[in-house]
Amino acid sequence: MSQDTGREIASRAFRIVGTFRAEMEATEKQFVFVAREASQKMLKLDKSISEISILLPGKQDNGEVYNDLKTALPSDIFEVHTWHEMLSFQMAYLKILDGFMWIWYLVIFVAMGFGIVNTTLMAVYERMREFGLLKALGMRPWWILREVLTESFLLLVTGMIIGNVLGFICIYALSGSGIDLSALAAGAEYAGMTRVIYPAVELKDVLLSNMTVLFLGILVSAYPAIKAARFTPVEALAHT
Repeated sequence: MSQDTGREIASRAFRIVGTFRAEMEATEKQFVFVAREASQKMLKLDKSISEISILLPGKQDNGEVYNDLKTALPSDIFEVHTWHEMLSFQMAYLKILDGFMWIWYLVIFVAMGFGIVNTTLMAVYERMREFGLLKALGMRPWWILREVLTESFLLLVTGMIIGNVLGFICIYALSGSGIDLSALAAGAEYAGMTRVIYPAVELKDVLLSNMTVLFLGILVSAYPAIKAARFTPVEALAHT
């Protein structure tokens, strides 16, 4: 049963000759396949086609193909839509996930900030006599501040390199088999997702996370660096 070209309800009985197994159970419940000639006759389409779906190889978000089709096809006859427009519910779900990811980033970066401040402060107080000696020898506070920030920068870069390498290894290991969400199958199908997802690397995500870690790391390292620059030679040399 469906709506024909005259906007009237058309129905026809078909004999079931077989079943199909899809990746998602929701797909099996929502779709049935019939011969094109039979569906055209039922919907009064003659030899016409009501919809054409295009699956592009590789990356699906190809805006150039969408713009070319939009320009080439007359708008009074054809409508061109991206999968973003066709699957509005799934796009809303993905936006919610993006919001959760920002919250996750915030939690991770706050924990990272406390860890960097604690580690750097411990290193500064352990080297308090060293900083006092350097100031007694004529080193300016700005130079001490720059030294501590440079050390923090090198530690951050080293940690970013190790973290990126481990992350890429994990993604490469899971890109073939994927991540099985069978335990959450019902929830995944409700959002239009398959039971197995395959991780991929997006350049913008890598740059955003690394730049955020670097910026916040330098920012939270400024406090221990300022503390080190404010030590006077007398109190630093008297520190035990």
